[in-house]
Amino acid sequence: MTRLVLHTDAIEDLAAIRDSGAIADFGVIVAFLQQAKQDMALLETLAVHWFGEDGTANHTVSKVAFLHRRGKRVWRLKVLTIKGLAVRYRLLYAFDEPTKTYYLLGVPPREIAYDEHHPRTQRLIAAYDKLRLR
Repeated sequence: MTRLVLHTDAIEDLAAIRDSGAIADFGVIVAFLQQAKQDMALLETLAVHWFGEDGTANHTVSKVAFLHRRGKRVWRLKVLTIKGLAVRYRLLYAFDEPTKTYYLLGVPPREIAYDEHHPRTQRLIAAYDKLRLR
């Protein structure tokens, strides 16, 4: 059975989003994560490159290209509001095929989600490496 696990770094990121006053974004992200934990069909979309880009879902998925090129299978998820607008944060996660487990590694602001030199990105890479995903 496929499952979703929140890394402690992701939990800290979510708390920081809540504490910053971005309550709307926090609420949309938490609601999505709660739904994902219960909905196997939704979880199955999380490893489909370009899923949702046609506007038919409440999220979009893509590979984080610079990390995939390094052999790190990290994905980016954009959660969309009911109006179809993306929240200001990106959910970055990895999938462990043998255990069928998605690991939410971090929830950085979109401005730094793709900055490979940013300390938050480096923290995410370290979390990925510690998981020793196959």
